Amino acid sequence: MHGAMSRLKIEMTMRNRSAWNTAALVGSAMAGKLPRFDEFFRSDTAVDRGPQSPEQQEAALRVLAATWGAV
Repeated sequence: MHGAMSRLKIEMTMRNRSAWNTAALVGSAMAGKLPRFDEFFRSDTAVDRGPQSPEQQEAALRVLAATWGAV
């Protein structure tokens, strides 16, 4: 799950960067000023929630089982 979370963070950063670059190109063509990328997408806002409790893990597995038709 850590690998999947890392992959999702990388994908989100790439998409945010792409959106910002598009806005920068359009913004400089139209208005000429766009705030820096770091002002829009701050990396320090992530909250470390720690490991899941056994109850949280069981609830997540029950949802997956129901979604996949195992229940």
